[in-house]
Amino acid sequence: MSLRITRWTTSTVAALALTGGAIACIEALDLAKMVERTDAAIFGTITNVRTTLHAVSDDDRRIYTLVTVKGTDLYTGDARTLEAAFLGGTYQGETMNVTCMPAPGDYRVGNDVVIFSAPVEGWGPDVERCVYAAMGGIFRTVETRHGTVVLGKGQDTAIETNVTMTDLQPRIVFELRAKEARR
Repeated sequence: MSLRITRWTTSTVAALALTGGAIACIEALDLAKMVERTDAAIFGTITNVRTTLHAVSDDDRRIYTLVTVKGTDLYTGDARTLEAAFLGGTYQGETMNVTCMPAPGDYRVGNDVVIFSAPVEGWGPDVERCVYAAMGGIFRTVETRHGTVVLGKGQDTAIETNVTMTDLQPRIVFELRAKEARR
């Protein structure tokens, strides 16, 4: 058992080192930084969750959880279905836990969420995009009498406090315009 744990730990450390900013487990990200580092933010419903195993070698095996969200791209306003992955999950009875992976309650089929995503390389043939910043890139939403509210995740996350979609959308547009002006 300890060999398996050591192998997973080694694999996880190697994966974190190789993928760097795509996972961004420790990086403090306000909304401006999140918009700068991503090319999509989808507000929609999770329609599918699956896992895949990417085995670079016997000693370097990584499990990824892929989440499919169908909704609206907050950057373009277009309808979009997006599949994005984060490191960690359970595949065919083997579990790989990563401290920065989202809580299972955040990525259940049927949940309404805002998910920030960017392209990623080196995560295997099944993964083209990541949930940027893993647990810091997916935010549940709830319907209230004041409209849809995105649940914040605290200091140093893109959405620190609960905010209505009607308040979040103009902030995203502002950050997109600032991003374009810097280019």
